[in-house]
Amino acid sequence: MEVGISTVSEKGQVTIPKEARKRLKVGAGDKVLFRLEGDKVLIVRIGERRLSETLDSQKSWPVNGLEYQKRLRNEWP
Repeated sequence: MEVGISTVSEKGQVTIPKEARKRLKVGAGDKVLFRLEGDKVLIVRIGERRLSETLDSQKSWPVNGLEYQKRLRNEWP
């Protein structure tokens, strides 16, 4: 179901359309997970869960949540 269109800014930012924010129950300061599926991006509301719990609940996620977080930290300058 399409709920809106957004334009990518020069910084790569997009605004989540109001209807999508409403259905996902997300607002300013909330965290979301971006998941790629082919040529699609899914946005998953994390809510109060820890990132590792959210990642571990994704059946198609290639590694467990803690391993993913370690990989991210290794990329930091």
